[in-house]
Formats: sequence, C-alpha cells, structure tokens
Amino acid sequence: MPAKTVVFTSTRKWDGTDFRWVTSGEYIQMSGRAGRRGKDDRGIVIQMVDEKMEPSVCKGILYGDPDPLNSSYRISYNMLLNMMRVEDVDPEYLLRASFHQFQQESEAPGLDLQADELEAKGQAVVLGGGGQEQQGLVAEYYGLERQLVVTREKMAKIIRKPENILPFLQNPGRFLDISIDGENYGWGILVSCKKVTAPGTGSAGSAGKLASLVSKGPQHSLDVLLACVDRHFDDDMDEKEKREDIADLGLLWRGSARHCRPVKEGSDDSSAVSVRVFTISLDAIDRISAVRIFLPQDVHPAEKRKDVAARMKEVKKRFPEGVPLLDPIKELGIKGDDFSKLLGRAETLTERMSQHKLFTDYPEEERLQLVNAYRTKAEFLDQALVIRREARACQTIVMKEELKKMKRVLRQLGHVDANGVIQTKGRTACEINTTDELVLVEMVFAGIFNDLSVDQAVALLSCMTYDERNKGDEDPAKGLKSYLSNPFFKLQETARSVVRAQVACKIEMNEDEFVDKFNPGM
Repeated sequence: MPAKTVVFTSTRKWDGTDFRWVTSGEYIQMSGRAGRRGKDDRGIVIQMVDEKMEPSVCKGILYGDPDPLNSSYRISYNMLLNMMRVEDVDPEYLLRASFHQFQQESEAPGLDLQADELEAKGQAVVLGGGGQEQQGLVAEYYGLERQLVVTREKMAKIIRKPENILPFLQNPGRFLDISIDGENYGWGILVSCKKVTAPGTGSAGSAGKLASLVSKGPQHSLDVLLACVDRHFDDDMDEKEKREDIADLGLLWRGSARHCRPVKEGSDDSSAVSVRVFTISLDAIDRISAVRIFLPQDVHPAEKRKDVAARMKEVKKRFPEGVPLLDPIKELGIKGDDFSKLLGRAETLTERMSQHKLFTDYPEEERLQLVNAYRTKAEFLDQALVIRREARACQTIVMKEELKKMKRVLRQLGHVDANGVIQTKGRTACEINTTDELVLVEMVFAGIFNDLSVDQAVALLSCMTYDERNKGDEDPAKGLKSYLSNPFFKLQETARSVVRAQVACKIEMNEDEFVDKFNPGM
C-alpha cells in the first residue's frame, strides 16, 4: 500500500539460492509506493547501504531496465480436457495464439539476420587462387583432418580413464599436454594429483542425494605448471602500466583459464609470459608424455617457476620432433577391441593424409594457410546452419510435442477414447482446477472416498492442497494415526500410478518428487 517513505534496510535479497542484489524491476516496484496521492508532494526513498557497492551495480538498480516480461504459459490437463470437450476446438490454435508462441516467433528474424551475416563472412574467405579443384582438395584434406581429430579425442577419452592414467600421475614432474575450454596451452608439468570427493556426497538429505546423482564417485584434481599470458595484456593499456604489471608477474603464481590465455609463439612478448599453477581435471589432458623432470617441492616462488620453465625449454630442444608419448598399449596397458579399432583408424587416416595431393604437392606453409582458411570458412557456415535451424524451430508451434504426450496420457488413463472423445473420467477432471486433477479423479473412480468419514475425506484432500515440501528424509506419514495414515498411503499409491503413466508416455518427471508434493503436514 502507499506510504510517505520507503526504507530499504538492505540492497540484497534471498532468492532461494543465494543473496543477490535487488533488480531494477524490484526496486521500481517497491520504491514506487513512496508518496500518497493527495497527501504528499513527493515520496521519500531511503536506501541503507551497509556494504561496498560498485558504481555499475548501483546504476543498474536505480536506472536499469525493468525486468523482462517472459511468458510462463503452460498447458494443464484440466485446460486440455476442457478444450477437447468442445466440438471443433483445436488445442493447437490456443498454442499458436499464445504470448509464449509470439515471443518465440519474434526471435526468428534476428536469428535469420545473424545467419546471413555469418554466411557472408564465410563466403568472403578466399582459398588461394587455385579455383574449384584446389578448393576440392582442401575440403577433402580438411575432412580427413577432422576425422583424425575426432578419432584422437575418442582415444584420449579412453586414455583419461582413472584406471588407465592415474598410475602415471602419482609422481610430480611428468609432461602433460593440456587444453582448457577448447584452448590448447601446450606442454605443462604435473605438480600434484589429488582425489576430491564432491561436496555433499554421502551426506543425508536432498543435497546429499543430488550430489550423489551428479558425481558418480570421486573426482581427481591436478595442479599443473603452464606457460601463459595474462589476458589483460591484450587490452589497450598505458606502456608504463604494462611495465609495472610485467614487473609484478613473479608475485602471481596461481593461473586460471578465465584470466590467462595460451602463449602465442612468435607474437607474444617474452617478458609478458609467466609460468603459473593451474588446477584442472583429468578431462583437460590431451596427451601424456614419457618424460619426467625433477620438480622442487615448493613451486610458488618466482625463481623456482623460472627454473622449471628453463628445464621445459631444454626438454623441447632435446626432442625437436616432439616430446615422446607413453605408448597406450605397451605402457599404459589399455586393452580392448574398441581402442584397437580407434588406433588402427587413426593410423589409416594419418597415412591417407601423408599421401594426399595437398600434402605432397604443396609447401607446408601454403598448405597450412589453405587449411586454416577453409577451417574458418567452414566454422562460419556451420554456425550459420545451426542458427538457421534454431530460427526454424522458433517458427514451429511450441509445446506441440508436449501436447501430443499429454493426449497419450489421457488415453492411457481412460479420460478420452482412441478417437479423442472425452469420457466420464475426463468430464470429471474438467471440473477440478485446485489440485492435481489426474490423481484426484483416479482416487474418486477407485472408490477411495466411499468408506471415509467427512473428517478423513477433508484431511485427505488437505494433503493435495498443502504446498509445503517435506523437510529432510523424514517419513511424511510419521505421527499420523492409523485412520489417517491408511488413506494417505492410498493417495501415494495412486500418485505413483499416475506419474508412471506419464513417464511411460515420455513425459520427463521425477516419481519421488511428484509423490512428495502431497504433504499431510496440514
């Protein structure tokens, strides 16, 4: 209601997950109540700031855009049955006329324009001057290269399995080829390997259950020394400021993909390159080398890390053709037909590429330029194709598949017949709109209410309208007397039969969550 003054005692609020800043829309909604019409010349808003706030955050709250209006339109079984009971009414028409459909279709023109721009960029990439024949050769060679990359990725996935790779990660100093978020950082040095159990795994409660589902067993965390360049050096900065930052590089020993990028050989200033400790998972390992070097126990001091970097360079000089790798079969001990087939396929693709005309007739520098140009062209065109498909998906009727699945559920439970004609069950469900209509109708037609007293029936119906979730893993029926617990158990059995029918019709639902929403706490 309106008031003369509105006071914000905090600029943060709990949203069910975390304490976050108040959004601009929330601020407008609450502060807009300051000032009573006909009584106050102006409204007063007091904001009590009890913590440091960045100017951008404050500006976003006071002058930011209002919260976006997004449709939360969903089809319910009650709505669907009421439309099916009326002759000549098509439920799909309601979907086409919904605000949700309008929002989806409004995105299509922008996506088409984005796809056009990507296609134009792809067509603008020039592949030398050899005409269609040369372009065909490059396309064929690039196809072989992509197949080889995919094959090697599948091989690396098998090699990275803990039972295969962990025995060789127990001692520090091993050379590892690392890629993080699609960027290859090259060869690094293993510092340590630790087994980390996901937080909450094995604990009681819903958090423990969720963690056990997300993490199947222990994970492994690796600390690796990698050469990198701080990403802020890529920004336009004053030369004096840059020299000061370079002088302080030795103080920074921890690295991350967010703040550090791989070194670009030949283009990066050697003074801006530093060696830092990255924490990665086993999935970041591309290759594992047979080479190990001595590593000091403490690699945090800058002098120690520089010494390790010098040793890394010396190893690379000793192996100009590449650092030797551990043999996956002889040394890693990987067995199985799947890996053998992948290894044979990789050897075949490598041989075909070495015999390809682009490899034998073109200088290496020119070949690399042609392949890189074709790769850029293919990436633009592939992105455009994905966006085109997304645009077409926006123009199709949303929730159409969901509508078909819901109709199958109604047929399976006997609410409609095979021809879509509504039956007695369906007519009953049309009149229920305050709880789960499917569960209640099943209970009514199963005769569960026939032998219940008024008190028992009211208590049972309260379980279907009470929204509070069960807390912890306690039995919701604990403490109920037998004349109340027996009807509640029948409610749970009916709910399980209904949710299983929906799952059988390919509707994604969690059986336990669906049953737990019926709470006898009231």
